[in-house]
Amino acid sequence: MCTNNTYSSKRLSKKLSIPLGQSQEMLSYVVYGCDSYEQLISLLKSDSFENQNLILAALHSNAELFLLKILNTDMNNILSRFNERVEKKK
Repeated sequence: MCTNNTYSSKRLSKKLSIPLGQSQEMLSYVVYGCDSYEQLISLLKSDSFENQNLILAALHSNAELFLLKILNTDMNNILSRFNERVEKKK
């Protein structure tokens, strides 16, 4: 799952033309609700799913329906955290 996060961070970095570290921090907070990228990696490596958002790290283009339902359920929270993060950057 760390690999998915790595690819997502690289894609976001390229799409937004921001440094990789910034995209890693943004994804960690916005999508996974973690305080930092280091926390995200630590939680993923521990195989602890106390944070249900970590299940989203398994998403890929051919993901099973239940993963997409989890994403859909949490989409408002993700968008809210994204807007919060973007507003801080302005």
